[in-house]
Amino acid sequence: MINERHQQKRRDGLRYLLALPRSIYYNLRLLPFRQARRLPLLISHRTVVRHLSAEVVLPDEKIRTGLVKIGFATFQGSDFGRERTLVDLRGRLVVGGECAFGAGCCVEVAEGAELRVGERFHLGPRSLLICHRAMTFGRSVRISWNCTLMDTDQHRMVDADGQVCNSDRPLLMGDNVWVGCHVIATKGVQLADNTTVSAGARLTGRYDEPCTVLAGNPATVVRHNVKRDS
Repeated sequence: MINERHQQKRRDGLRYLLALPRSIYYNLRLLPFRQARRLPLLISHRTVVRHLSAEVVLPDEKIRTGLVKIGFATFQGSDFGRERTLVDLRGRLVVGGECAFGAGCCVEVAEGAELRVGERFHLGPRSLLICHRAMTFGRSVRISWNCTLMDTDQHRMVDADGQVCNSDRPLLMGDNVWVGCHVIATKGVQLADNTTVSAGARLTGRYDEPCTVLAGNPATVVRHNVKRDS
């Protein structure tokens, strides 16, 4: 067990070392120098970053090396050496504190859109986050692997008068929200604080009651007055 932990530390150290050239480059391109010199963005060498027009906002008082880790976290069924993380930032990314985007995930923030993540936000490996208007995640939001979160349909639909009838709508999750694997959250979804979402659920609309467990397709409340604390 001890040897396994040592091996994992060595693997992590090697991955961080390989990440340095890419991390230095993107920190200098995306952040003011007073922040970039601390390397708050730690970006895996297996991460592809598209577009450098994004505005990235980090809290000055929390700046430290590796504040935002991109493309490192894995899970039991994944292979870091084969995962490819994609980050497409053309809009605005506002970070409240330490956060992580897992290996193999895809994060897209369109031009004019804003993605806000609170402290201890975690997007799991192979998950897809597409923000075309606005997404806000509170503190301690943890999203498992293979999840899909979108505030857009990715296409337009019009009525008989030619008016768009499927506009993008913001997605909002409160504090201490836990989302299981293979969950789908579509535009307009709002989750109250301390919500737990079971694996495979499909979220639609507003869920205003805090401390609940949601499950099913479409998701409904299956338990009340509980929250996850680990």
